[in-house]
Parts: sequence; C-alpha cells; structure tokens
Amino acid sequence: KEQYAEHLMENLDALIGRLHRMAYVPQPVRRVYIPKPGSDKQRPLGIPVLEDKLVQAGLSKILEAIYEEDFVEDSYGFRPGRSCHDALRVLGRTIERQGTQYVVEADIKAFFDNVDQNQLMAFLAHRVADKRVLRYIRRFLKAGIQEDGVYRASDRGTPQGGVISPLLANLYLHYTLDLWFQRRFQPGCTGPARLIRYADDYVACFKHEADAKRFRIEMEKRLGLYGLEIAPEKTRILAFGPMAQQWAKEQGRRKAETFDFLGFTHYCTTSRNGKW
Repeated sequence: KEQYAEHLMENLDALIGRLHRMAYVPQPVRRVYIPKPGSDKQRPLGIPVLEDKLVQAGLSKILEAIYEEDFVEDSYGFRPGRSCHDALRVLGRTIERQGTQYVVEADIKAFFDNVDQNQLMAFLAHRVADKRVLRYIRRFLKAGIQEDGVYRASDRGTPQGGVISPLLANLYLHYTLDLWFQRRFQPGCTGPARLIRYADDYVACFKHEADAKRFRIEMEKRLGLYGLEIAPEKTRILAFGPMAQQWAKEQGRRKAETFDFLGFTHYCTTSRNGKW
C-alpha cells in the first residue's frame, strides 16, 4: 500500500485505463483462517490484493446506488445508516408489541461458500444492464483462492473478506429469502409474521405455531432451490413472547427457552415495572 501511494495518481490512472480496456484481471484471494467466536472452529477469510480492493469498492458503490432502492426494510446487514443494533431494536419491539409468540432461529450452512454464482449473476442482470460491470463481477467470483501457496479455482461462493462480498450476499438473500417471505409466504400466514435479517443471520417471528412450523419446512425447500442448506442443529422453533414464561411453567420448566442473535442471548422475562 505504501509503495502504491508513492505514485498514487499515476497508478490510479493506469488502473482506470485497464478497466476501460477490459484488461483488468483480478488476482486470487489469499485464504487465511481466523478464530470463530463462540466455538473452537475457524472462519475462512479471503484477503484480496490492494487494486482488487479499490475496484471492488468502486463496484460496491455502483451496486449500492441501485439496490438500496430495492432492499426490504427488515434487511439490516452492511447497509448505509443501518447497524446490528437497529435489527436488535426492531426484533425487541416485534416480540414485545406485535403479537409474537414463536420464533424460528435459523442458520445457513457455510453461506458464503455455497452461493450459486450463476444464480447470482442472473439476479444481477435483473437490474444491471452494463455488460462490463457484470463481466468484472464474474471475474472477481472466478478469481480463485490461494491457500498455502496452492491455487484453487472458485466455482461456487463469494470470498469472505472481499469488499464486495457483503453486498453480493445481501443481493442473493434479497431474491432467495426476503422477497419470497414478503410476497409469497407472509400473505398466507394466519397471524402477524416478520423476518428480520442481518446479512446471512436472521430470525422469523410468528404469532401462531402452525405458521412457524410451515416456515421451517418451506424455508428449507426455498433455500435448496438456490444451492443453500440450513444447519439442522442450529435451526429450531421455540416459544418466545409474552406467554412463553407461563407456558414453560405449565410444562414443568422453570424458564422459557433462549436464543442467540447478533451476539446477544435473548431471554423471556418482564421488565422491572412488569409491563413489558
């Protein structure tokens, strides 16, 4: 980075020239592993070279300007003016004040590694007409991975750590999950229903257990159409809402079940004044 900055304007001019000539070819990302919080597993991380980061940042701004108009209100991950705290605040209000009695906690298995690149490019083509932009995004997806000095082609997924990867992940789940929930699943529910998503981490809230059970089944089928699987051991339906504590006591349990979302464990209990 320091060497690039020594002749910054000349280097940027040369980069822009290669981009215009369609002569820019992304390099493989270097894969390293970092500790995964809350477990003894490691999370793969892709480290792009400097120029790839610059180009991806430019592409991200273009795509963000297009898709911010399209993304649903309850998508919070890696979007301007939104944070995980906004998602947590909306989740709390939904459970406390909008009739939620059941929560579906879901986890997509190795999401970033299993994105179907052809499906992703088809989604992009819905809104992006510039063939050059589409070609560069495909080049980044196909750039491959270098791990311990060995090159490996990438036929699936988006590299975690890439500047553009969070936006592509949002786009993929916008079409595969968000729109499906709002336009097809939610209208068939017998009570209030809401899906709150932060990147590939999401929970769904329901008033009726039957809706929650149907969502659990249909969600798995829907994701399967696009090459994604849920992790069965991390996906469950639990009673969670104003009645959960009472139901737990009736079943001989001292407390209602808890669930984790965005680094916080959620408990069912009343506030100090007993109103919420």
